Order: sequence, then C-alpha cells, then structure tokens
Amino acid sequence: MKRLFVAVPVSDEVKQKIQELVEKLKETGADLKLVSLFNLHFTLKFLGDVGESKIPEIEERLAGIAAKTRGFEVTVKGTGVFPSFDRINVVWIGSEGAELVSLMKVVGKELNFVKKNDYEEEVAHLTIARVKSGRNKKELQEFVQKFAQKEFGRMIVNKIILFESELRKDGAVHRVVKEFVLGN
Repeated sequence: MKRLFVAVPVSDEVKQKIQELVEKLKETGADLKLVSLFNLHFTLKFLGDVGESKIPEIEERLAGIAAKTRGFEVTVKGTGVFPSFDRINVVWIGSEGAELVSLMKVVGKELNFVKKNDYEEEVAHLTIARVKSGRNKKELQEFVQKFAQKEFGRMIVNKIILFESELRKDGAVHRVVKEFVLGN
C-alpha cells in the first residue's frame, strides 16, 4: 500500500512570497504546525492508501487527463480557513481562475474508482498551517482577514504529479511517483 495524492507543484517565485507571509503568520503566536515550503502544492485529489496494483490505471488516467489539458496560468491570492472562521483548523492560500478548480473536478471524477470524495472540493488552495489549539485565535483571525486579498504572484500550471506521502514524526515526506506534462 502507498499513501497517494495528485497535485500541482508551486513555482519557486510564489513560494518565496509565501515564505514572507509565513514569517508574519508565526508572529500571531497561534499554536500552529506549519507546512514545509518544500511540500507546498495544490492538491487535486487525495487518494489515501492505495494498493500497488491500482497504480498503473491511476497513471494511465492521469496521462489521459494531461494529454487533453492545456497548460494555464493561475493567480495565487488570498488567505482563508477551514472549516470556519470561528473554528479554524487549517490556514490556506487560495487561487483565482476557474481552470484549477476545473482540473480538480476532472481528476476527482476520473479517480473516483480509487477513492470517492464525501464532498465536492470547490476551493483550490495551498495549506500553509494546521491549527493545534485555540491559542491566540483572535490574532490568527485578524491575520487571515488582513491578507484575504493579498496576491502572491502568478504561476504556470504545466504538469500534474502523482505523489506518494510518507508520514513521519517531523512531518510528511513527499516523493514523486510520476509526472504528467500538460498538453499544448
């Protein structure tokens, strides 16, 4: 079994701007587990534990999606939270543009044979932190509001990646299983 997910990597330029934001996020004093910038990505679909026998079909379907999808530009913009502003579990950075959400839906539908989502994901986002407790909740809420419209740059989405995620004490380690370059 391998713990798998499908994602779009984030450009180095955008990561640099996000690093500056993360430094400000730390200043809130909230009880956070920050996501490594190295692991930053837009998840298209989390597949969970998958038997190795299913991987060739997953790869075949992702190759088909990539061949039919043109590369596109996405604007990385705004901060938000899940599940709600009053009960923040996750702090994220969002995106503008319909193409990324559309790609999420296509990948989600195509890979439902592996894992069916209990919900329809509508927000293309980069998780930057998980909240461990309610410490400094007000400061965290103010931070999210302050940067709700901040732009972190634009990037070209030109590939999707099937990742394996290994959970370790010091955080998840992601390894590329296979890359799929989007069609022209």
